[in-house]
Amino acid sequence: MESREHAIVVGGSMAGLLAARVLTDHFAQVTLLERDTYPDGPDDRPGVAQGRHLHVLWNHGLGLLEGLFPGLEREFVERGVPDLRLPADILWLTSQGWRKRFDGVSRLLTFSRGMLDHVVRARLFERENLTVRTGVEVTELTASRGNRVVTGVRWRERGAHAVAQSLEADLVVDATGRSSRAPEWLAKLGRPFPDETRIDPLLGYASRRFAVPEGFEADWRALYLQAGAPTHKRTGGLFPLEDGTWLCSLSGAGRDYPATDDDGFLAFARGLRHPVLYDAIKNAEPLTPIVSYRHTAGHRRHYERMRDWPAGFAAIGDSVCAFNPIYGQGMTVAARSALELGRMLAEDRSTRWFQQRAKRAGAGAWLISTGEDRRYSDTQGPPVRAHTRALNAAVDHAVRAANVDPVVCGRLIDALGLGVEPTALFRPAMLRRIAASRSVPLPDGPPAEIPAPRERTADAKAG
Repeated sequence: MESREHAIVVGGSMAGLLAARVLTDHFAQVTLLERDTYPDGPDDRPGVAQGRHLHVLWNHGLGLLEGLFPGLEREFVERGVPDLRLPADILWLTSQGWRKRFDGVSRLLTFSRGMLDHVVRARLFERENLTVRTGVEVTELTASRGNRVVTGVRWRERGAHAVAQSLEADLVVDATGRSSRAPEWLAKLGRPFPDETRIDPLLGYASRRFAVPEGFEADWRALYLQAGAPTHKRTGGLFPLEDGTWLCSLSGAGRDYPATDDDGFLAFARGLRHPVLYDAIKNAEPLTPIVSYRHTAGHRRHYERMRDWPAGFAAIGDSVCAFNPIYGQGMTVAARSALELGRMLAEDRSTRWFQQRAKRAGAGAWLISTGEDRRYSDTQGPPVRAHTRALNAAVDHAVRAANVDPVVCGRLIDALGLGVEPTALFRPAMLRRIAASRSVPLPDGPPAEIPAPRERTADAKAG
């Protein structure tokens, strides 16, 4: 890249924020363009469609963000973000039974999306060479040299009578997510629409915050009750947030969507594979309305196959590859992709090279999420091949072993969190542990019903 004067990032959600952070190390000026407006505090915003649902950050992803924003982890903890020991703090029903609650295996941060974005934005906006423009939308790319080099964008303020303006840049990064219009922008430059793989488990979420019932006692800090494919399609999670409340997220595949009315939400929770989550929330005070989200299809736009990729343009995050959000891998992939963007600039590589690396950054997450999604006969997508069925059978053995063996458990969690490649589960030493674990009995689950919260005494009420 001949000049490093100005870079534009289109889209200011997590992938865009992380891309902007990396670009500020390499360009004199970076401009972030976002359609939405940002709240002043750690609040939800309309531009993050799934923002009010459960968000977690696996240990590997936390390390990547800490590398980009040193001290970020400490700030999260100071703001009250729960730091859970895995799996010690979680009552975890896997597809293969209950997991023994080993200590010292891994960790997980759980927070509201508003808190996560607010803290990252605040750290990013401290950088002096960053300009942020909100309430604007990009309409197309501009280009030169026979449309071989992208030179900037055309944008306008959101509104009926807005006038389009041009903004030049040496690099434009599309981070507009699932709704990205990059294929249309590239078509205007004479590029064919990219090949796309789409896998849709027809899965929907419903989420609600609850106050922890007064007097509630349990030996767990979070609940995670996974589906049992292919017959049982429902998953439920109950996790603590930074304000001391619970966030309950329910999901169902194959159009077994959770209801959004009070009675229906509780009935869906009662239909999970164990009643422990239902028992926890049935007497809890709801703090928010029930919100739903059903746009969970995975898509992979194969930009890496386009030989005539324009210089000066890159696509990142969900714009390239989006996953079923239930696996909590999107932010980690966004961070990995942002680091590859930095590598592209440090090594003076082409943007076409970057699209190859963006594919690799999301390959493990794509393999894990689509492999799980395709366990259900209702899932829409290409035919399921024999190797996918064989891989799923091998994963079942690994999950079962992880329920009783802390070493396998640690490796499995690392794979889910993208700290190691999924193939690390099937190396010889790990396969021996998996085989040896088959004769180890699984731990017993909790009682069929947990005690209701105890009532306060008359004296306590009076005081």
